[in-house]
This record gives sequence, structure tokens and C-alpha cells, in this order.
Amino acid sequence: MTPIEETVAQWREANAHRLVDCRWGCKITIDACRLYQLRTSRHILHFNGERDPTTVRVNADYLRCSLPTPCPHALSDAEQQKLRDAQGPLYDGTHRKRLARVNQERYREGLVSPDTMVREAEWHRSLVRR
Repeated sequence: MTPIEETVAQWREANAHRLVDCRWGCKITIDACRLYQLRTSRHILHFNGERDPTTVRVNADYLRCSLPTPCPHALSDAEQQKLRDAQGPLYDGTHRKRLARVNQERYREGLVSPDTMVREAEWHRSLVRR
């Protein structure tokens, strides 16, 4: 065994009491399960091929966790919201909007900034000449 494999085996042995069998066919800690539930949305909008969404459906990732009977480690909506509030603004969804806005502005800046165009390679430059 390599030292890395020994380290993994030692970690598994030391933390065997913390691992639970997940319905996804793996072993996971309850903390990791809760963090996953906090990161992902339980419900998604279903567009039905139309512009406006008509129904809200359960996220497919949670189907194994909720059918046929709910997983004992699944958080209720109230518990999930309480933990999200305790985590702060990182998990409230505003960071995704902000990140999308920042990425959109960076892309726009790359398209309209003459400085960006001047730094392009000569063979790639089409709009700005020195």
C-alpha cells in the first residue's frame, strides 16, 4: 500500500462511526449530506416547452432521497431554511446573481475595451491598429 492509500484507510477506520449509507450507493458523512442539501435547490421550474414556467417540480437529484419513503437524513424545508439563514449570504442565492452579473460585465468589457483589443495577438486583432 502506498502512503496515500494507508491514509485513506486510516481515515475510514477512524471515521467509520460518522459514515452513513446513502441511497446513491455510497457512504457519506451526515455533515456532507447536509451541506449538499443546503447547496442545491429542492425544487426546479419546469417550462413544458413554453416561455413561462407552469409548474414547480422536485429536483431530480432529490427523487432518490424522497421516494418511496423519505431518507432519514433529509432535512425538512424549515430546517433547511434555518440552516441557510445561519450560514449567511453565501447560500441565499444572491452570490449566483452577483457572479452572473460580474461575468457578464467582464465579457462585455472584453468586447468593447480598446485596451483589451490592443493586447490581442497581431494575427487575431481586427478592429484596432497601432
